[in-house]
Amino acid sequence: MMKKNKIFIIFGIFPFLFLVSIILVYFFQKIDSNIFFNLFYGFLFPTINLLLGVLAIRFGFEKTEIIFLIVVFGGLILRLFIMLGLILFSLKFLFVSLNSFIFTTFIFYFYYLIVEIFILTLKKNLIIKTKQ
Repeated sequence: MMKKNKIFIIFGIFPFLFLVSIILVYFFQKIDSNIFFNLFYGFLFPTINLLLGVLAIRFGFEKTEIIFLIVVFGGLILRLFIMLGLILFSLKFLFVSLNSFIFTTFIFYFYYLIVEIFILTLKKNLIIKTKQ
């Protein structure tokens, strides 16, 4: 259990520091509100994607292999379409700046993808150890 907490602390430091830093910089009026919301939405959408992915992994690991594959990979496709919809919605209706929003979104998307892969590997190794 202790190892699990250390992993979440390690992977949670970067997003937490990013969020706190953009809030502080905005609070002290070093950036305008447009850039703040570009960065915030670019952080928020991949974070929602990660939470849905972790829920799919937790739900799928308790099921059979076929159900696991359907839940995790089907959920991946569904989450990709959700991300596409959120990005298109924000570009059309929230009037975010293309550069900072897309750059932040992809940085956190790929960072969270590494986190998801790490969680899957950790859970797989835990299951292998318990079967021995």
